[in-house]
Amino acid sequence: MIKENSKNKFLDGRLSIIQQKKGFRAGHDSVLLASSINAKKGDRCLELGIGVGVVSLCLLTRISDIFVTGIDNDKDIIKLLKRNIALNGFKDNFSIINGDLNDNIDSFEELKRHSFDHIFCNPPYYEEGEVFIPTDKNKKNAYIGEKDFINKWIKFSLTFVKSKGSITFINHINNLPRTLSIFSKSMGGITITPIFTNFKKPASRFLISGIRDSKKPIKFRKGIILNNKNGKTPKKIENILRYGKSLYSITL
Repeated sequence: MIKENSKNKFLDGRLSIIQQKKGFRAGHDSVLLASSINAKKGDRCLELGIGVGVVSLCLLTRISDIFVTGIDNDKDIIKLLKRNIALNGFKDNFSIINGDLNDNIDSFEELKRHSFDHIFCNPPYYEEGEVFIPTDKNKKNAYIGEKDFINKWIKFSLTFVKSKGSITFINHINNLPRTLSIFSKSMGGITITPIFTNFKKPASRFLISGIRDSKKPIKFRKGIILNNKNGKTPKKIENILRYGKSLYSITL
């Protein structure tokens, strides 16, 4: 069956993204994750579960002189990813691997261990058996991970990140305790940023970043509130979502 696609604009129209109409669709989380990667010119980045590429393309729009390797296990999505890379003019900045992050790490022969400055991802929110599994393959891959997938994805990241390199996840708030537990056993300089839909509701997601071989303590940021009391996006958050500013360039 041929799946219908749509073309959507990100970062105030600077990015054009083709994605499936009925599959997983990237949104605010992808832009927020990109804003939290403290990359600089010449850095090498690795995105796990890259999908159609919104996170990395947002990051490249802010810092064009970096190189990104992306891993995904869905060949149909990789086709869309390649179209998006070409459409936005970043063909020279990408390397793509069709692989399953649940496979043995040794199967990723293309990757050199401890070679990336930044590794980041928006992993699934749930493990198998926790919720109803979507029939759409793309949605299933995005939302449902195998048993103990968070531990596996962090272990994978630690295998390929440099000493003093960063690992950054965005995920559902329910996964914060176990994610923080694993991060704190293997990294330092951990920064946690809760994400709130508005003032009235508790945090629904979180950003967490850690530094390999760092001894610095954990830091909790004030948090991102996407809508103010009037239901509008605050200017400082709009600077991230619309204009692609770094999370660390604003005061929360």
